[in-house]
Amino acid sequence: MDAMLPRKPLFPAILAVTLLLVLLASVFRLIENRTQAFSAASVLISGIALAGVAISLTLQGQQTKAARDERDRSTHRQMIYLTMGDRALAECLEPPNSPMPFERYRQIIFANLIMGRWYAAYQLGDVDDSTLRYTLERHFRGEIGRLHWEYGGHDWLRGAIGGNRRRAAAFAKIVEKSYEAAVNAGPAMPAADYFTNGEADLDPQNP
Repeated sequence: MDAMLPRKPLFPAILAVTLLLVLLASVFRLIENRTQAFSAASVLISGIALAGVAISLTLQGQQTKAARDERDRSTHRQMIYLTMGDRALAECLEPPNSPMPFERYRQIIFANLIMGRWYAAYQLGDVDDSTLRYTLERHFRGEIGRLHWEYGGHDWLRGAIGGNRRRAAAFAKIVEKSYEAAVNAGPAMPAADYFTNGEADLDPQNP
């Protein structure tokens, strides 16, 4: 199961309302003349409203960019799904660093999609560092997860670390350290050992 769940950022909104109430209360407490106090409060509220409009426009711009990025990622996922089911289409992609069975290549590509989802969630702030580390600790217990990072980790690191995207670099560093910790902890679980062969394995009386 995926441990990553979006967080509900209610604290900033509660804090903003609290600060507004404190400011309005301060205006009426410091200005004895009620007419002047209402005028000052009106100016304060107007300023806050303008700031709210500016923030709203900024957020709309961010949402538009996020929607565009998601559309691009959706198109990319559809193309990858097509190549995973058709070896001839997969040959249109870049060749693997070393020859491998097509089935293993499909597994690595799918693992890359999983990593891409975690990357997007981390970029959006839906998960924090500790949640990401916990998820990666479980992910790198398995053979395919480690093979994927061995195969394509250098591309993630080269594209993120040293660039201008701070969270991208942070994500790549966390993944790399989690991978190194998993390798140091011992061998990965082979993919062939993930699952049993069927219901017969659940029956101790079945030879």
